[in-house]
Amino acid sequence: MHFTTATAIAALAATSVVASRTNPSRRDDSNDPDSAIFPDFNRYQDWAICLGKITKNQFPNLQAPTDDGGCVRYYQGIDITGVVTEVHFFAKDGFRSACDCAAECLRRPDSCTNWVWKHAFIDGQDDGKRSCTLYSSPNLPVNVTLAYDTLHSTGFDLLQPMNNPQKGAPVPITTLDKEGNNPDMYGVSGFMVQDQNNRQYC
Repeated sequence: MHFTTATAIAALAATSVVASRTNPSRRDDSNDPDSAIFPDFNRYQDWAICLGKITKNQFPNLQAPTDDGGCVRYYQGIDITGVVTEVHFFAKDGFRSACDCAAECLRRPDSCTNWVWKHAFIDGQDDGKRSCTLYSSPNLPVNVTLAYDTLHSTGFDLLQPMNNPQKGAPVPITTLDKEGNNPDMYGVSGFMVQDQNNRQYC
């Protein structure tokens, strides 16, 4: 999976060139196999999901090589999301696919950094269909537990009491059953970020 883009690489390269002119200790690493580890940006579409459904027309600052857009920061079959700023969307809200879910996260760059499309088994809400959940925090690794100081925090709603503290755990797989025995290969989660220049990555 690609987790950076050549647009970002190009920006970094340009910065490196300027830096090298003012700081001789900096060097061009483009021919260093230990540094130049990133795939060709023009192969973005080989890995992208939601081509033509998450487009640069919708999100002009999306860092994708063509107007067809798409996202490459995704994980098929696992849920990398956390617990903070939990927002749910269902089929009844017009959400039909993972692309609708990822797009909604892109619409909320000030509060959403990760999303998941899976069977959430929320009685009376999901009608037995996959649904979308957005978060601003990811899953924590096993040896990390994080208690949130909600008194001095803002913008975190919803954070359910049972999720504070957030306990680290192995990333769960997406499943077709509530018991978690049958993996769902069409469940998917992903990251979205917006950089300091308002460029969006998904």
